[in-house]
Amino acid sequence: MPPHSRPPLHLRLLGLAPTLVALLWIAGVAHFRDMALSGVEWAVVCAAAFAVQTVTARLRPRRPLPPLPEGASPGMVAATAALFVAGLFGLLGGAAEALTPEPAGGNAAWGLRTLWHAACAFAAAYCAFLARLLRAGTPPPPTA
Repeated sequence: MPPHSRPPLHLRLLGLAPTLVALLWIAGVAHFRDMALSGVEWAVVCAAAFAVQTVTARLRPRRPLPPLPEGASPGMVAATAALFVAGLFGLLGGAAEALTPEPAGGNAAWGLRTLWHAACAFAAAYCAFLARLLRAGTPPPPTA
């Protein structure tokens, strides 16, 4: 896709999904830790998340992806890659949750908190990989 053309709306929204999942991830961790954020704090977190997303999108190299093998589904390729990312973040998140003290209320078990990290990592990675695969397979718009 030429750098001056805009991708279709569904690809732009899919590219925005990892940032939204990251915000959901933060909300879950804040809930598990009994940390209530004020409206101003949430505004700062949201602004920072979208700023990081914008900066990383501009710094990401524009290397084209190799074509997928014949008959390969972009969704399955993205799910497989996201599964590896989720496993890694599940291990890291579980270790981090085991090392940090539980809040006084203890509103969620260790396994649920670990699953939260893995699930959010899977969702963000799946959306990011799928958006990249679909952008690579989208033909450029016709020039008239």
